[in-house]
Amino acid sequence: MTIGEALKEEQKRLGLTSEAMAAGVITKGTYSKVVNGKQRLSSDLLVEILFKHDIDVSDFFEMIKSTYMSKEKFEEEILTKKFKLALDNHEIQKAKKIALKLRNTSNNPYLLWQFQIALAYLEHTENELTIEFKNKIVNEINQTDNWTENIDVLRLFTNSMQILSVERVDVEMRVFFHRVSRSNNISESMQERYAIVCDNYLHFLFDRCIRCGENYNNSHENVKSAINYLCDLDSTAHLMIYKVTGTYYKYVFDKKFDDAKKIRQELLSLGCTAGVKNWPI
Repeated sequence: MTIGEALKEEQKRLGLTSEAMAAGVITKGTYSKVVNGKQRLSSDLLVEILFKHDIDVSDFFEMIKSTYMSKEKFEEEILTKKFKLALDNHEIQKAKKIALKLRNTSNNPYLLWQFQIALAYLEHTENELTIEFKNKIVNEINQTDNWTENIDVLRLFTNSMQILSVERVDVEMRVFFHRVSRSNNISESMQERYAIVCDNYLHFLFDRCIRCGENYNNSHENVKSAINYLCDLDSTAHLMIYKVTGTYYKYVFDKKFDDAKKIRQELLSLGCTAGVKNWPI
């Protein structure tokens, strides 16, 4: 969908005339040329129109993504969503097929590494990943300046926890919390990415330490920081599930398992299966 087509779709949804849609920003004639693909619209004017009519910018750009994003990048995004869904549903064979397709179409090493790690975790073959591969992941994280702001590296770290030692993950988490604490004006989308890091870390630590019996005496501060980060998020609809996750894991690490199970069961009964279905207890 082009920008013009998306504007026309929003105009129809809002029940506005072309004149009302363009009023105060561009002329009716210019607007008509834009929606019919005969004239381009500057980013400044486009944003003015979106804000004027309270059109969600993220939703609008989602509508036009397939037209303006590179074909390779768009294909990567589609495959990543399908892969994540297959993982959530524990559909190993389906996930393998998607991973193979990605290897044949993508040159993005971060994404390829993430898929490789996720499949190893799902098939319980993490120990078959070589030391060289694990060191490569750690080096990639550490050699990236301010990796907490780099979305690709942040995702790589989030997904690589399960193949690293508790000690190594804890070192990186201390760096993570130090840098996040010094960040200002964190966008809601970035808050969610940081929440996913905290969520994955708590799940990882539960598997390694509480379930498998490894020592996590040196992890207490990171656990506290992760739970506090989740519980202190803004109470927006978008972030609320992460706040609930924080309370859930607080019960888990306090070994109040019955209270944790009640939260999980209540959410599942309400149809909140994404993510919640894979909570550890």
